[in-house]
Amino acid sequence: MNGVFLTWPELAFAAALIVSVYALELLLFFLKSRRTRRVPIDLSIELQQLREQTQSLRSELDIIREQLRSPQTAVAEQAVTETAYSQALKLAQQGLDSSAVAAGCGISRGEAELIVALYRASLRP
Repeated sequence: MNGVFLTWPELAFAAALIVSVYALELLLFFLKSRRTRRVPIDLSIELQQLREQTQSLRSELDIIREQLRSPQTAVAEQAVTETAYSQALKLAQQGLDSSAVAAGCGISRGEAELIVALYRASLRP
């Protein structure tokens, strides 16, 4: 026989090399299939987030549309605000401090302080 003869250690090394290459190819296949399965999961999460954002924006848009349809709402809110400020002025005229004015009419403390300060300034000659 005129062939190439391999010793047992060479034959064992060649077999180990073939098995290693096969194992690497199998690992690459699993990694690629895992990566391609993960993309749809990531996309579905992003799609769900976009749906939630769209729903939130639609709700806000409906509120804005409703406000634009009924201008009476804006007038009513303005009247309530004017009532709160006129009530705050009356409380300031009674001598209450800004904390009591804010608590009595439902306005912020800063607004109450401004109203009380303006009223007191108007009393000075």
